[in-house]
Amino acid sequence: MADNTGSLSRVKLHKNGPEFSSLIWGSMRSEEQFTSAAELADFLRFLLDQGITTLDTANTYGSPHPYTVEEFLGDALRQTGLRDRFEIVTKCGIQRVSPHRTENRIRHFDFTEAEIRRSVDRSLNKLGIDYADVILLHRPDYLMDPTEAGGTLDALIAEGKTRYVGVSNFSPSRYHLLASKLNAPIVTNQVEFSPIHLDPIANGVFDTAMIEGHVPMIWSPIGGGRLMTGDDPYVFKVRAVLSEIAARNGLAGPAEAAIAFVARHPAKGIPIIGSGKHERLTAAIEAVNKPLDRQDWYEVVTATSPMLEL
Repeated sequence: MADNTGSLSRVKLHKNGPEFSSLIWGSMRSEEQFTSAAELADFLRFLLDQGITTLDTANTYGSPHPYTVEEFLGDALRQTGLRDRFEIVTKCGIQRVSPHRTENRIRHFDFTEAEIRRSVDRSLNKLGIDYADVILLHRPDYLMDPTEAGGTLDALIAEGKTRYVGVSNFSPSRYHLLASKLNAPIVTNQVEFSPIHLDPIANGVFDTAMIEGHVPMIWSPIGGGRLMTGDDPYVFKVRAVLSEIAARNGLAGPAEAAIAFVARHPAKGIPIIGSGKHERLTAAIEAVNKPLDRQDWYEVVTATSPMLEL
């Protein structure tokens, strides 16, 4: 049988949704990782060579201040001239205190029509694109009017500003609330999932994904780096188990074993990797293509949740 550990498959997010690469690159820390847009442009070309065609960003990302990453990524995209080779996901709704948003005096959330439209227009302008492939509502706005938010998202599709819509960090009840006021399908729910964050298994998020027929996007599949650098006994124990599993499965290390753990769940969530290092991306591709077997997967869960030993 041919060795396909170095190639990426394509994933249909929803029967009426887009097709993504089975590993997504996240731009959140790109300003910290690349010294210029030209350097990032070279990295984007590398991603295409590896079959990673899906880029994740958000209006609120930026360092040292929020709201700057999209412009940086947009400059790099323009330099490549390859926008049509990528699927671009961006998000709206988080309002952060920043010199670029002097009207914000406190971190909050806003899914009103005016803010969704303002955010989407800013994102498209900064990214230098005519449309996004998917727009996500970024974290729940507890003051969301579902009719207003749903109608706005449907209108953005009709106006050609996005091809599809989705959500991020939505509970099953909030997912269904928004879906009840949308004509378009919710094609994904971007959520946190890793060996040290198992909530989507227990809170119905993954069950909802499989029932409703969408594929989740997975942020922080290696615990935001805590899984690799944390020194508390709990994380140390999980990291040791992942290291043993990586050695047994020919993976580069515990980070890759964590990605293979995420890839094993039947919800088929797509990991988002934010590294700017070539070797990390190639190792992650191998991990996505080597999901853990059942016993290895449960060994990780048992390390995380000792109650399963009962």
